[in-house]
Amino acid sequence: MARRGGLLLALLCTAIACAAAPHAGPHRDSSLSGSLPGGRRLAAGTRCPAVSRELLAARAKNNTLMFAMCASSPLPLLNPTGLHSPAPSGSCFFRKQMNEAQWDFGRNWLHHVKKAGIDYYLAVAADVVTSEALVAAGEPCVERIDEEAAKLGLAWGQEGWRRMTWSKVFFMDSVVDWGFNWVVSDADVVWFRDPTPLLAKYPMADFLFSEDGAQSRNDKGDAAVEHGGSEHSNFNTGVYLLRGGASSAAFIHAWAQAFHKCGTGLNDQTCAYELMRTKDREELQDLDLLGYCYPFSVCCCMIALQTCAYELMRTKERAELTEERGLWRVWNKQIVIGIVPPSMFLSAHTLHLQKLDQASLFWCFMQPSTVKGVPAYAVHMTWTYKSHPGKRARLRDMGLWAVDPPEFYQGSFVTVELFGVPEASGLQQAYVGMALAVASNRSFIMPQLKCFCDHIWYSVVRCRVVDAQEMPFPIPCPQDYLFDPDRYIDAAGPLPPMHIRPAGFLANERTPAEVKDSVLTLRPSAALTCTDCVQLGKLSDGSPVLDVPPGLTDAQLLPLLEPYRRYRVWRLSMDSVGSPQRALGGFADAAAAANFDARMERITGEWCCRREEELERYRMEGQQHPKLRMNAHFNYSSMAAARGSTA
Repeated sequence: MARRGGLLLALLCTAIACAAAPHAGPHRDSSLSGSLPGGRRLAAGTRCPAVSRELLAARAKNNTLMFAMCASSPLPLLNPTGLHSPAPSGSCFFRKQMNEAQWDFGRNWLHHVKKAGIDYYLAVAADVVTSEALVAAGEPCVERIDEEAAKLGLAWGQEGWRRMTWSKVFFMDSVVDWGFNWVVSDADVVWFRDPTPLLAKYPMADFLFSEDGAQSRNDKGDAAVEHGGSEHSNFNTGVYLLRGGASSAAFIHAWAQAFHKCGTGLNDQTCAYELMRTKDREELQDLDLLGYCYPFSVCCCMIALQTCAYELMRTKERAELTEERGLWRVWNKQIVIGIVPPSMFLSAHTLHLQKLDQASLFWCFMQPSTVKGVPAYAVHMTWTYKSHPGKRARLRDMGLWAVDPPEFYQGSFVTVELFGVPEASGLQQAYVGMALAVASNRSFIMPQLKCFCDHIWYSVVRCRVVDAQEMPFPIPCPQDYLFDPDRYIDAAGPLPPMHIRPAGFLANERTPAEVKDSVLTLRPSAALTCTDCVQLGKLSDGSPVLDVPPGLTDAQLLPLLEPYRRYRVWRLSMDSVGSPQRALGGFADAAAAANFDARMERITGEWCCRREEELERYRMEGQQHPKLRMNAHFNYSSMAAARGSTA
């Protein structure tokens, strides 16, 4: 009778669940929406219509197991044929969450999704403006708006940010019972290839997660899931694959319900850890009840058997599958997970600095054992600094930011040709080039600075991340390691804006040929004894070079350069004078010099981090986060003050 009573109760739960609306987290908006029937476009200003199972199924491509959601973009309407394909038994989602602050990230994400041949996506708008823009652009879309999130702050760690990270889970919670598979992707992800073959390769897996680590234990050329993975891996919920089914749906529901339970201020990723890793609070006594409760755990949570769901989500019990290496049973052995190695689902660190994938296996055999020679599916902009501006700068450094407007590639520019030991004086050489750029009202193309120590938010070992000890130096120094990109051109009183272009700007395919082919090398030369003359010549490659007197101020140099403004790029070469300080005399006006130096002080960041045990040894107490300085040995403020202002 007890077994029959439990079964009847479970069936009653199922009936209640079928009659109820889908699960959702706090502040669920009932106006989730998608494309209109018939694939017709909506008028500008109209918001996306309501989501439905039929709408999602219709968006599937050729009855495949893939469906996509993505950040929006004001790009042309997709070919609508994909909207009317027959519905499969399951579809894969690319889920993208975005708001106004992330609009350009959504556009960049969409650009690369299409470039990778992924044309079965759907956009999720996190605000009304984005929803209207998506419809005006003709993009298939749905809405999930949390009106309170922006009020609580969207910076990393703030409550609004936490709720925005959870909105992914809440949206999944509302549709996961419909049986689709999902590929979940944050807005700051660049996709290189279709990841659904991974689901096909591992038919037993409920979830395949990306990882935040800096190393893979797999052998070179091994494109399998991480062999050393488990629920204790540092998986990242910003990129993961989910196979639709009762087990994965139950976990998603439990995850959504954990919003208020797993700890104040914790994000969705941390709470997913809690679900998989927390030990039992107490042992279950009624195993028959557990057997009945699990298949219907969603509805059980709605009524009397809530305790059953609690026990399910808190149980720490796992075992590696004997059938498939690298897959693990977790969450009371009810779901199967795998970890996609950081050489395949990459971070900004493992791709840009470690080059952990290295598409060519032949090349990787000549590299340290950390290089894997496996296909890269995507890169997630984790391991970056300075929030969205830092991520944007890193994507530009990597040549993966595709949505700058055409005017970004137009205009005139200054860059510097590094000489000597640029690791020791690179910042000072850039400082001189930036001064010339500001004085001449040109944008500055960053030289490729090199780093011989990694930048990380915790102490390094041998100047490296602890699990990246074979990473060779030097590494390219990303902008977000050295600078705060958000402060390049922000309003700061009289401080001049610093318009920056990434180091690979002249190699970018979007940079016009009329810019790339219009380069004049400026070479301060001690061979010129005059202060009002120049000498035009040619370098060994036939390109033009202009020798100018060294140490001139802007007031002296710019009139000499006036006939050469037609050159779109001035490349400053300082090797003839042997020192950045001798190359340019800075600003004739003391106030201009002070404002420029204030801008330099404003844009440079701190370097993190010296180990605490080293501070006393090297008499650097209180200097665990040293401030970077571009003008440590000389500055134009002091030079102008010594000359006396001409203002």
